[in-house]
Amino acid sequence: MTRSAASVPTFPGSTILGQFARSLISLAKAFKDRREVRNLAEFDERMLKDIGLTRSDVTSALAEPIHHHPSWVLVRCVGRPAEAHKMTAAHKPRPVVPLASRV
Repeated sequence: MTRSAASVPTFPGSTILGQFARSLISLAKAFKDRREVRNLAEFDERMLKDIGLTRSDVTSALAEPIHHHPSWVLVRCVGRPAEAHKMTAAHKPRPVVPLASRV
């Protein structure tokens, strides 16, 4: 037995309601993320450094618009220092040690 697409009931505006529900869920998740990032703001500098963040990373994440997920900003911040360190290490000139000559 096969079902045709016509037998599935559709309601007018159901896509709009679905989009509205998804928007509400996304906003609720953003608020939850914001609350968790505010908890990170209570950490001291050493604790933030242990997880690869700085105070300015947390502050900038909380400065994002209210509907954005601040945890996504922090994920990008955690990956940044390792890449920056690799680049500076590759471009750092080697120290020149003068040779001592025997006279």
